[in-house]
Amino acid sequence: MVIVSTHGKRIQQTKFVYWVCAALILLGGIAIYFFFRNPNIILFNYIPKPGIINTFHIPVRKHSLLLSILLYNVPDGLWFLSGLLVIRAVWLINQKWRMIYACIFALIAVMMETLQMTRFVPGTFDVLDLVSMAFFAFLESIIFNIFVKRSVL
Repeated sequence: MVIVSTHGKRIQQTKFVYWVCAALILLGGIAIYFFFRNPNIILFNYIPKPGIINTFHIPVRKHSLLLSILLYNVPDGLWFLSGLLVIRAVWLINQKWRMIYACIFALIAVMMETLQMTRFVPGTFDVLDLVSMAFFAFLESIIFNIFVKRSVL
């Protein structure tokens, strides 16, 4: 019989919440692409485009700066946040490895975005994508330090 401490249960529950949040946030970023972005995105040059995507596409007028940010920059920030949450879930109690993997992940994400300027990586470079990723990373660290670190670790 294995006895799990209350502290161990809180850690496991917190990890579970991180996994669920990461999945939901990733799905949120995908949903923006699926419902509101042009169905002929670069991604479909590499993977088959689902026929159903045209059925659910909702055309949106992009005359608003906030709407453009929501459609074009927030998904990158959400995907970045999702990756950070996965790293946080896996290495919740091991700060050293969490920082190493978070830095590697952030470096790869920033490189993927900046290499779009050189056309080495397909896509359109946008500094607001980097701002969005930084914003969501900052927001995640604030939430972690206020709510999780103090109550779980």
